[in-house]
Amino acid sequence: MIIKNSYLINAFKILLFLIILEGLICQPNIGRLGITDINGGNIYKVFITDNLKFSTFDFCQENYFFSNFWAENGFVENMQSLFLFISIILLFKARMKFLQNNIISLFLIIKIFALIYYLGEEISWGQHFFKWGTSEWFKIHNNQDETNLHNISNLFDQLPRTLVMIWCTLVVPLTLFLINRIKINKDILKILCPDRKLLIISIILITIIVPDLLIDKFNLHPGWTDVDGSRLNNYSYFYDMISLNFIRLSELQEFVFSYYFFIYSNSFKNKNI
Repeated sequence: MIIKNSYLINAFKILLFLIILEGLICQPNIGRLGITDINGGNIYKVFITDNLKFSTFDFCQENYFFSNFWAENGFVENMQSLFLFISIILLFKARMKFLQNNIISLFLIIKIFALIYYLGEEISWGQHFFKWGTSEWFKIHNNQDETNLHNISNLFDQLPRTLVMIWCTLVVPLTLFLINRIKINKDILKILCPDRKLLIISIILITIIVPDLLIDKFNLHPGWTDVDGSRLNNYSYFYDMISLNFIRLSELQEFVFSYYFFIYSNSFKNKNI
């Protein structure tokens, strides 16, 4: 059964709000001073690792679900894998409807292989679930000791990520901008924008990406500590809040990517444009 995209996007808004709220409460990637309640007890506990200082509620560290929420094989990453897996199935089904359309059929084949690669790399081709040992070649060349390509070279990491980011943020807005100005082949239109509701996901993704991009581009973030590791009393928390860097921002972006592809794939349920 195919669910309407309008329902799926509303569900996405709720899910996105909840996972950002979890990050706001547990703050897995932030540094800040502890806060003391009126009775003198510590509400927050400060943990210091080799390269990160952050504060959180006790239950965020004591509960496995919350402590691994943003980690490898945690809730956010597993949701990404689930959406990608469903997207691949939907694209397989969609291609059966377009066997007589060479342009769309070929594109769907390319899209299927691209998402299989994306999903495979996301789960290290099954290593995250089946826990097999890493071969010697990957131990030497992979900087995270995993069976994947994206941790070997930027060619397999940043380049595909950039292409995915461009596709998910710009293709639909540009298509909708041009559709009333130039004539677009209906098959190309179906490929670029199978559903106008994808614009909502693109706008959300742009909203997530742009603040961090501007802060990084103009070097606005003052940092959390000095060279000796001492806590600085500055505006770091403000910049991390508006850029969403109190969570693992890359994981949040990838979560939106995966949901975009889920909605995109679901959009092919109708053969007509």
